[in-house]
Amino acid sequence: MRTSTGTRLTLRTVALGYLFVLVVVPLALILYRTFERGIGAFVESISTPAAISALHLSLLIVAIVVPVNVVFGVTTALALVRGRFPGRNLVQAVVDLPFAVSPIVIGVSLILLWGVDGWFGAVEQTGLRVIFGFPGLVLATIFVTLPFVVREVEPVLHEIGDEQEQAAVTLGASRWQTLWRITLPAIRWGLTYGVVLTVARSLGEFGAVIMVSSNFPGVSQTLTLLVHSRYIDDHNTYGAYCAATLLMAIAVIVLALMTLLDRKRSTR
Repeated sequence: MRTSTGTRLTLRTVALGYLFVLVVVPLALILYRTFERGIGAFVESISTPAAISALHLSLLIVAIVVPVNVVFGVTTALALVRGRFPGRNLVQAVVDLPFAVSPIVIGVSLILLWGVDGWFGAVEQTGLRVIFGFPGLVLATIFVTLPFVVREVEPVLHEIGDEQEQAAVTLGASRWQTLWRITLPAIRWGLTYGVVLTVARSLGEFGAVIMVSSNFPGVSQTLTLLVHSRYIDDHNTYGAYCAATLLMAIAVIVLALMTLLDRKRSTR
């Protein structure tokens, strides 16, 4: 259906105005509040021990969550695409569960499982503190990022088919050789895009981690929790803006990588 020039311009104006009000204005306001005191004040605010610890903790969570999700995501995607087994639809539903369930509910579920009175609460008697400790943050982040690698790799596996894999097996290649030399190179762009999405969600997750975190600086306070703590608890509005700007800068880098990888994937 063809549309007139006036209609196209109107639609573009409405779309750009919508994005401007909901995205550009809030972000511009945060940047203005952050840098109105100068670069030096910003650097000083994000160089405090609490901010540095929160950044290190967030990056450490990413460093753990990404490899776990890569192994689980590739394995699950291969099982769903290449295999036919009882309970396959149930696995599909479980993979999509984090998209449907609120992160707050995920946090409460982890407390019921790993809390002192939970099903696995006895683990704390060994000295390993899951809830309100670092393991709880990792578990919560793994759960909310569970679907990304699976859902990015799965359509690529459908597209490439299994002819090359069957040919490799016919020529005497082992399962590991087939996976390493045939399957992984074929899905590398989808896998990379899933990893980038996982990184972005891991850095920005708030709802699930706040339920399982003690929010003590240097113990279990991530960057998102630092923003919340400075703004709500400490009434340090400027410090919250600076921490949010740091988180925004990381998000922009991740978004740039996503855009670049998406273009490369489209050309391939």
